[in-house]
Amino acid sequence: MTTADERRRIGALLQTERRRRRWSKPEMARRLASHVPDQCPDRETLISYIKRWEAGKVSISERYQFAYAAAYDVDVEELFGQKKTTGPPNKSAAMDALDLPNSNGRPADMEYVANLRDTGQTLVRLDTVYGGNEAFPLALRVFRDAHRKLAVGAYEPKVERDLVAATGEIGEIAAWLAYDADRQAESRQIILEALMLSRQAGDRHMELFELTHMSMQAVHLGHPAEALRIADGLLADQSLAPRVTALFNIRRGRALAQLGHQNRAFDAIDSARSAIADGINERDPYWTWWVTETEITWHKGMAHAELGNWGAAVPLLHESVEGRTAYRRALYNDRAHLLNALVHVASWADAERIIGDISGQVGEVGSSRTTNLLRRIVRRVPHAGAPSTVADIAHDLQERLDARTALA
Repeated sequence: MTTADERRRIGALLQTERRRRRWSKPEMARRLASHVPDQCPDRETLISYIKRWEAGKVSISERYQFAYAAAYDVDVEELFGQKKTTGPPNKSAAMDALDLPNSNGRPADMEYVANLRDTGQTLVRLDTVYGGNEAFPLALRVFRDAHRKLAVGAYEPKVERDLVAATGEIGEIAAWLAYDADRQAESRQIILEALMLSRQAGDRHMELFELTHMSMQAVHLGHPAEALRIADGLLADQSLAPRVTALFNIRRGRALAQLGHQNRAFDAIDSARSAIADGINERDPYWTWWVTETEITWHKGMAHAELGNWGAAVPLLHESVEGRTAYRRALYNDRAHLLNALVHVASWADAERIIGDISGQVGEVGSSRTTNLLRRIVRRVPHAGAPSTVADIAHDLQERLDARTALA
């Protein structure tokens, strides 16, 4: 089924369901608006969106998918889910099929904004399978184009607020992809620009997401005091949704671990687990779908590693690997960190198996952040007392990684 066919299928479904309930388009707009937490467009703009969605002209971004599901009181997957495929999408075909926003020289309108949001979600789906290396340049191009339109006023006045919000959102996605591509300085610059836009739009949910990114990146770069200031500043807000609270507690726990505060670190991570125990809350932003038990388990393992407790880290990182089978980029990342822990504890039989598993993903997943870690690990293996069989396969993997770098 093509992207256009899928848009028409979803549009027909939404129209049928609306008519079955005898709701007019204005009534549908009213009900959707009550479930759009921030920067909701005015009624006439929302009605125009509904017409385009039902006609299958544009795809529906995740924030509006969640609003539709809430309005119809059904599960998002039940309403918008597709039949499962037997494997991941073809990368080249998926990249070629990206419907990049294009105003053809005209001021940005509602359709441009809708395509901007849809492009962002397509890039997110590609990232979960293929990583950030190839998707980042596309995301940066889209973000810069939208940012330029805002700067010069090339947009219809009625879409200004929604365009500012959508540009902030695509900026957050571009910053994440830059982070995964290990282009940390660019990620930092983009997230600051995105944060400013989201604040201007009054998009508090996206602003919080961008702040979690900044705290995450501070942990990654070994700047725990910065990460802790961001997390503690936000956790003082008692009105945060449960999954947002969980995410900032994860960031807090990782920062405290890097600072050597073991008990406080695990208290924070355990608080994160408690916050999501009751499942998805109606106040949880749509982007918190990935804050799961597996995610928290991985961070707890990483906190043990940062504290030097490598033996305690191993079973937790094993568990996270087992829970990531649906997300290839995350699985690649988790396997690399598990391998790092196994090398630290000299568990060579398990290390040999993980090297074999991760070797199959080299070239399939473009995540320089993970590949650079993997390169450092395999260079260390021959000097860590590994048996010759493990040292040999680590050396082979190192040569493959070096060859790919030379071709890049």
